[in-house]
Amino acid sequence: MKRWKRLIGAVVGSMLLFGWGTGMAWPHAVRAARTPARVIVRGTIAKVDPAAKALTVKTTKGEMVEVAGTDKTVLLVIGIRKPTWNDLHPDERVLVVGTRTDSKVEAIRIGVRPPVQSVHGTIAEIKGNTVVVQTAKGKVNLLTDDRTRFRVPGVKSPSLKDFKAGDRVSALAIGHFDDTWYATLMRWVRRAR
Repeated sequence: MKRWKRLIGAVVGSMLLFGWGTGMAWPHAVRAARTPARVIVRGTIAKVDPAAKALTVKTTKGEMVEVAGTDKTVLLVIGIRKPTWNDLHPDERVLVVGTRTDSKVEAIRIGVRPPVQSVHGTIAEIKGNTVVVQTAKGKVNLLTDDRTRFRVPGVKSPSLKDFKAGDRVSALAIGHFDDTWYATLMRWVRRAR
């Protein structure tokens, strides 16, 4: 009797293992065949149409890829809290995560990374919310706003008012498509003499 139980157990176990395992894998295979694979496209924006939520990306290999957006496409632009399609501009570096449909990529997420630079120098002048910094390579105009963080040793809540012409500063700035540089961080290095 024990032999029969073992034999039946082995047969049922193998049926469950092979039959059920392949039966369970089959729906996953069908679902995988129906779900388009995700693709990642890196490059620069060659052309953008905000009204149509579409852009053309020139990849690092020189290929032109058409990208279509939807109402669910998430836009991420460094330095902009709630970006829209109007915040995407030609020649900006971009990373698109989406699915390939026909000859286009339907975007799930689009991330834009504008140029970033470190600015080190002496404040030449302050005009309103613009700080003109004299660097070794020339003057750089830095725009400041309510998102700019300021760092001054010994000052609890520093602002632009704590800086003056002649001060040595170090800043981190984000470039915009129209050659405007926005200061995200400005740090006081040394007081003017």
